[in-house]
Amino acid sequence: MGVGRHRPRARTPSPGGQGARGRRDGRGTGIGIGIGIGIGTGRSMGGWRDMPAEALEEQYSPSRWSPRLGRDTIIQAHLAVTAAGTQRARAGTRTSLHVPYGDGEGEKLDIYFPADPSGTFPVLVYIHGGYWQCLSKDESGFAVPPLVSQGVAVVAVGYDTAPKGHMDAMVLQVRRSLAFLVERYSGIRGIYLCGHSAGAHLAAMVLSTDWTEYGVAPDIKGAVLVSGVYDLEPILHTYVNDVLNMSRPCVQLAGPSPCWILLVWITLTSLRSWRRTAMSSLRRTSGLR
Repeated sequence: MGVGRHRPRARTPSPGGQGARGRRDGRGTGIGIGIGIGIGTGRSMGGWRDMPAEALEEQYSPSRWSPRLGRDTIIQAHLAVTAAGTQRARAGTRTSLHVPYGDGEGEKLDIYFPADPSGTFPVLVYIHGGYWQCLSKDESGFAVPPLVSQGVAVVAVGYDTAPKGHMDAMVLQVRRSLAFLVERYSGIRGIYLCGHSAGAHLAAMVLSTDWTEYGVAPDIKGAVLVSGVYDLEPILHTYVNDVLNMSRPCVQLAGPSPCWILLVWITLTSLRSWRRTAMSSLRRTSGLR
């Protein structure tokens, strides 16, 4: 399953990926960050250039890691659960589905409103994963019910996945989706980004947006980036790029800057230290060893 002379056949990519990170934006607004920890990023972090081709493929195939289910089975199970959860959310929530934010076929939003949308409300914007080449907003409403019950609107963003969509176009699409929301819905009281896997990368690119180009200023108050893939260069050497067809210049434009990658590892180190301290305190107070 290596790369080079024996490139693998194109197959359904595995949801999952690397770590996450965040920043404080240029206007001084604090950005809260949720971290998903996965495989390392970059030469200094993961040493991927020294890996054999098969090992690199393994690192970028999280579905192979399941101890209980085979890789095809676990992907199908993931799709079944998220699709069923989305159908339940649509059935029990006030929605506006397939709202176009642009002219492209994939440029649509699913909006789930809180029970009382008459006033202002915070919005969680969810960007789905799927290695930029599968999944959609139609499996992205599974986490809606507990959020809308607390007065939070949820927006699932659709974008054109590969091979139809290209990486630079996906980044522009998710940025334009936020600009559309701000212009269309005056009742929004703060935006929280949430992205999984490839969606976490796209959410991170949203955080780095110069919004003066769009004529809006989204009030982004926080981000939850789960198992994101941020260093795109290793992907050039794996099966994932068979469909993405990224070039090195594309990777340089669509990937985060090295200082962002450094920031997430500093953040992860702090979180791990905090977790050790918290767990130690919990054990002492509960009498556990």
